[in-house]
Amino acid sequence: MNDREFNYLNTIFDRSEDGLLICDAHGRILKMNPASERLNGIKACEVVGTDVQTLVREGQINRSATQEVLETLRRVSLIQTTPVSGVTLLVTGTPVFNADNEISHVVVNERDISLIEDMKRELAQVRQESEKMRDELTELTLLELKNNHIVAQSGSMKQTLRLAMKLARIDASNILIQGESGTGKGLLAKFIHANSMWSKKAFIQINCAALPENLLEAELFGYERGAFTGARESGKAGLFELAAGGTLFLDEIGELSLGVQAKLLKYLDDHEIMPVGGTRSKKIECSIIAATNRNLDQRTLKHQFRLDLLHRLNTFTLSIPPLRDRPEDILELTTICLKRYNRRYNRRAYIGYKAYEALKSYSFPGNVRELINIIKQAVVMCDRRFLDDYILRATEPVGPAIQPKKAVDEVSSLPEKLRAAEYEMFMQAVLRCGTTREAALFLGISQPTVVRKLKKHGMTMGKKA
Repeated sequence: MNDREFNYLNTIFDRSEDGLLICDAHGRILKMNPASERLNGIKACEVVGTDVQTLVREGQINRSATQEVLETLRRVSLIQTTPVSGVTLLVTGTPVFNADNEISHVVVNERDISLIEDMKRELAQVRQESEKMRDELTELTLLELKNNHIVAQSGSMKQTLRLAMKLARIDASNILIQGESGTGKGLLAKFIHANSMWSKKAFIQINCAALPENLLEAELFGYERGAFTGARESGKAGLFELAAGGTLFLDEIGELSLGVQAKLLKYLDDHEIMPVGGTRSKKIECSIIAATNRNLDQRTLKHQFRLDLLHRLNTFTLSIPPLRDRPEDILELTTICLKRYNRRYNRRAYIGYKAYEALKSYSFPGNVRELINIIKQAVVMCDRRFLDDYILRATEPVGPAIQPKKAVDEVSSLPEKLRAAEYEMFMQAVLRCGTTREAALFLGISQPTVVRKLKKHGMTMGKKA
């Protein structure tokens, strides 16, 4: 090698951004470039000629790739920390063999991965913040649902809505919503659609119990020209076609006839439909959400519902608990409905403790829909602003009476009476006031006291301030 070539290689060695070390067969450092000095926080003049094991013993590095190469006789890659510079390095030691197949030198390459580690930490932090923001957006979305009478103060309803949001985020299809009539299955289906990839397209809804079999089949799958007497000459697109790229919500799916069930199963299997009177199938892509208030397992046992269709439909199942099983939601729903219908009908009606206790004790066979109707009728039909008498009549049990909680006059001790009276006063404030500030004025106490007492009694205002 001539001087020019030697100088050229030296320039490359010194200018490399990666740290470079050359050690002999005994682990002594022969040469160290400026990048290695910077990465290790060590001057070359201080360590050239030093055994790498000495650097490990002195704590200047935690591991030595050179030493491991000499022990294993092969290339070694490891993560090395350098306490002096505080840098994390990816170090690769490569053995150089002589003519006798013995190690003559070890070439060590060092690369700073601290930046990568920092990026990993930043990425983990960003993901954590993203999850937090997503959860906050979920909570905001759930709050917005109150405008549509979907309230989730109870743990069971919160869990149902969390699962619904999760299914919406993963763009799940073939979702089955189960729940009694009036629990809000249609609203939950719209909520899933609005938060899914299908949201920019149509949400098409049909009640499967509303039409006879022949008309329902034509509505769902469409029909060709002249398919049956009275059919349009141009034919008609079905609801599957109208929902293409969006969501088709099949309410009361348990009422489908076996014939229509077979055609629905075919669509779920290959995403193709055959219009009534047609000869060629059509490829349609849409999300399917079904709902029922029936026990489909029992209907399959009675051969009224296809078992294979049930298995295809209930890939993901959501259950909405009846209102009687979530009394925590009754106050919130009552407050929302009362304020809504007061605004709509220009009233200033309110209800008291006895009416609220009656609502909590009522079984609500019609669920949320029945509660909405009771409050709406009370606001419209009652001539007085105080609606308790009307609501008490509307919620009188038909069968054996359900024992309500003790009223203020029925409790025995003074602390119980004071607590019951306080509870009733705060109930009035929640139902008549929009914010904690208004409640403070109404009750003649400070706002912080209102906030503390509301928490004590498990109540919430429509707005916090």
